[in-house]
Amino acid sequence: MANIYGIYKKARDASWQALIDNKVDSLPVDLAQIVDNNGINLLKNSQVHELRSKEVGISLFDGKRWFIVYDDSLPLGRKRFTIAHELGHIFLGHPLVAGFHARTTDENLPQTETAANVFASRFLAPACVLWGLNAHTADEIARFCEISAEAAGIRAKRMAELYKRNMFLTSPLEQQVYNQFKDFIEQNRLVMDN
Repeated sequence: MANIYGIYKKARDASWQALIDNKVDSLPVDLAQIVDNNGINLLKNSQVHELRSKEVGISLFDGKRWFIVYDDSLPLGRKRFTIAHELGHIFLGHPLVAGFHARTTDENLPQTETAANVFASRFLAPACVLWGLNAHTADEIARFCEISAEAAGIRAKRMAELYKRNMFLTSPLEQQVYNQFKDFIEQNRLVMDN
């Protein structure tokens, strides 16, 4: 159990650090700007034909530069999650095999895939920002973050647990992310009927 929490915590903290380092201060996260900031080439699979059957994305390193290839036939929310997932592999420093990170499919999820998923969900939909916005439902989260209904539903369940336990702004990194988003939060906060 401690190892699983360690993987989660490392991925969560890396997502916060990436938001801070890239000066992200609004939702939805501008992934094109993030890849550009970090010198990563973002490639549509329809142009390069690198993905294998059932793959939705890969990250690769040619010795000089990072590339992310994603399935551009997917709906917008799924594309965004795939790109953020591949960023997770890069920012978390996952080991490469023949220049590739683990090739991403929707099937078996080894620890690196789980960590990249944690990174992606926290990077695209940071809990402290959703809390500041007073976002509770999957629809609200999907709208703010431009993620799929499925990802937003998973995030909404996690947010419900965090709301119940009032587990926000407990880390200096999380506090820094919240402060970075403060103007956005104040301009977009949802008013809930009591």
